[in-house]
Amino acid sequence: METKDWIILQTVNEEKNITKAAERLYMSQPTLTYRLQQIEKEFDIKLLYRGRRGVEFTEQGELLVKYSKKMLHELRDMEEQLGNFGGEIRGTLRLSVARAIALYRLPTILKKFNEKYPKVDFTINTGLNPDLIQSIYKQDAHIGIVRGDHHWPNEKAIISEEYLCVVSNEEIDVNDLPNLKRIGYNTDPSLNMVIDNWWRDHFKSPPKFTMQVDNMEIAKRMANSGLGYSIVPSIILEEHDHLHKIILTSSTGKPILWTTWILYREEFLQLGMVKKFVEFLKEYHFPIK
Repeated sequence: METKDWIILQTVNEEKNITKAAERLYMSQPTLTYRLQQIEKEFDIKLLYRGRRGVEFTEQGELLVKYSKKMLHELRDMEEQLGNFGGEIRGTLRLSVARAIALYRLPTILKKFNEKYPKVDFTINTGLNPDLIQSIYKQDAHIGIVRGDHHWPNEKAIISEEYLCVVSNEEIDVNDLPNLKRIGYNTDPSLNMVIDNWWRDHFKSPPKFTMQVDNMEIAKRMANSGLGYSIVPSIILEEHDHLHKIILTSSTGKPILWTTWILYREEFLQLGMVKKFVEFLKEYHFPIK
């Protein structure tokens, strides 16, 4: 088996579809089918069968998929170690990043980092915090950038804090919120918990949700259109937004802050690109908005 065969097995396993796998691999379907047949001949096994969800690997095929994943990981680790020689900062940095950070902060961060270290490339995975943390546990990412407080047994550091705000297209009184239309959005349970706890500390009746959208950016735009108010982290508020905002405060009048962390394993600091990026993030200026 060659490296390209390991990649083929992983791609087919992920897609469960020969046509889609071929498209991802920039191969024709007959070429991909031929490569799979050659692997079957090499090991004298049957790799696949057609199941209810598409193509499925046989028990022997699943063993080869596990082997291919292990070999690709070892190849990646070797390439990273080889790229670490000579003192030059180079390689592909794997990041798992909260969506809000990826959307509003990451482009500027990576641009400035690349100005200092132009031979570093990036692979970026975005998603909700539980998925991001899992990817760091599995070592699919060198560094995670997550939001809120989470259990992480290895290295971590706070890189920024921001306010949580009520946003609306016109000025409102915070005491009137239970009577006003609220726009909800899908987000991490940890953020919902902080907002829900704030609400229970200040009001005896539940919020009046009249709209639920996919993410906080859409919620902000709906609020800007006068369809209600929303409670969002201040990171999403940009200079061109003409929104009124009320910063959430605790019962003692202290602003409630939403924290962004970097998570990583100490052993990854042996890689120059990881060490430099962690140092860069710790020194980067993240103003509270």
